[in-house]
Amino acid sequence: MTCGCACATALLWVLQGAASGAVGKRNSFTLQLSEFLSVTEIPAPLLPGQPPDTRRVRRQIHVTEYYGKIAVGSPPQLFDVVFDTGSGNIVLPTIKCSDEVCTRHKRFRSEASASSVQLAYEDDTPLAKGQSDRDTTSITYGTGKLTGEYIRDNICFGLGVEKGQVCTQSNFLGVTQESKYPFIELPFDGVFGLGLAGLSTGTNFNFVNRLKGNGSKVEPVFGVFLRGLDRDEDSEITFGDWRTERLATGEKLRWLPMPQDEAEDKGYWLVTMRDVYVGGKALNLCGPAGSGDRCNVAMDTGSSLTMGSPYQVSEMLGAVGLKYDCSNFKHLPELKFVFDAEAGSTYSMVLTPEDYVDQTHEGCITGFQPISLPPELGRMWVFGQTVLRKYYAVFDAQRWRVGLAVAAHTAKRRAPPQAPTEPPAEKPREVCEDQNVEMQKAPFSLPGCTTFAKMGYCKRFTPLAQHYCGLSCHLCTPKEQNATQPKLKFVSAAPHRAGEGGAVVHGRGMSVAGQAARVVHPRETGEMF
Repeated sequence: MTCGCACATALLWVLQGAASGAVGKRNSFTLQLSEFLSVTEIPAPLLPGQPPDTRRVRRQIHVTEYYGKIAVGSPPQLFDVVFDTGSGNIVLPTIKCSDEVCTRHKRFRSEASASSVQLAYEDDTPLAKGQSDRDTTSITYGTGKLTGEYIRDNICFGLGVEKGQVCTQSNFLGVTQESKYPFIELPFDGVFGLGLAGLSTGTNFNFVNRLKGNGSKVEPVFGVFLRGLDRDEDSEITFGDWRTERLATGEKLRWLPMPQDEAEDKGYWLVTMRDVYVGGKALNLCGPAGSGDRCNVAMDTGSSLTMGSPYQVSEMLGAVGLKYDCSNFKHLPELKFVFDAEAGSTYSMVLTPEDYVDQTHEGCITGFQPISLPPELGRMWVFGQTVLRKYYAVFDAQRWRVGLAVAAHTAKRRAPPQAPTEPPAEKPREVCEDQNVEMQKAPFSLPGCTTFAKMGYCKRFTPLAQHYCGLSCHLCTPKEQNATQPKLKFVSAAPHRAGEGGAVVHGRGMSVAGQAARVVHPRETGEMF
């Protein structure tokens, strides 16, 4: 089946037969999602008698990304992409990218697509024949960076997956350069941004805006269902509608209005939160309506954790009082997040200890992390997968609202994947050495590791230090000096506190304070770290 002339000649959705939704007569399509699993190391408190320079960690497996298939071009080329409401661009590697990380993934061949249009500038100006002058955009994802050119082509859902498919035409970034980490570890090829215009390279690059401007029967609405981690079911995303069968018995969607101008400017699916309650007690973390201190919450399908400002998260977790050894788990309080809802009402997202605490035989850790934001983003929380697994979420750009309801999860259980007891035998970046070439070449173009360390960047840019400058930053011990130890041995032993290192998300203007986990070994099921 191909996406032919109809896609190439119209800026609207073509419905060739898709699963129908549950509301009205809107056209819709549901896409099953695969999961990307990461094994992470999380710092643990030292045991009595252990030397202070010891690093004690727990190893855990977490689902960190959800991805599905799309088809691009005529004839179609298939790609696996992460559907991310916290990103604003569609990003795909192209054949022009010869970096190892690109060659390990599927790459888009523009010359093989009859409907592909190379763009010179973000205003949709086509690249003239023989023209070499064109704009590019560089984006950072955590510790990674990529550079891309502008391309317009057809994008279809369902090709080779379902009998029906829906297609539209959209601009995207065709990657020509890409840093090795973390992208080389990921099983999917690109990112399908479902954020709003403020996160995109330009208006024409925003997929949600494309839907709003198409004037078709497929509305700019999509619903996201994330599998319960211990449930035998599949995650999915539905475009053009939502599925009422994904709502728990007796549940109805409650609509949370979005501050339209602010949401579009910042690019996030923002709703407003009145306060956080721990065990029924208000923490008074958010100001009254209209005060300017109301807490904004970004609903982000691409974030594995739920995050807030260091002060707010500290206040909340302090009130929770979780002991690291999990000895008080059965006595932990319920958490309640109260939002502004339609017609002046409220809606509460309620989490039990089973929802917000991850238990292992080694102890407990919550699904919350502190996050430092630039002043222009205000008191913004990011509600990620730890919350969205419990709640079915509908994103409605036509009416500027987000719908929430407790999700219906199957009672059938799936055995969780087991974390390995020992680190992988071989991991290229775990060799204790400096990767000066990687640091110095594009797109980083940074000084070598010796200079990097002398400038004090080892602590300021911990992820880069861990990836490329382990030797100069004294984050590991060379094998020949200590043959009995693992190849990568970290110096710091205590859990990170807010402001001490952490993963920096430059592309979104926010840094995760105290983000102590690091990806050791990626896995996947169904076939960002």
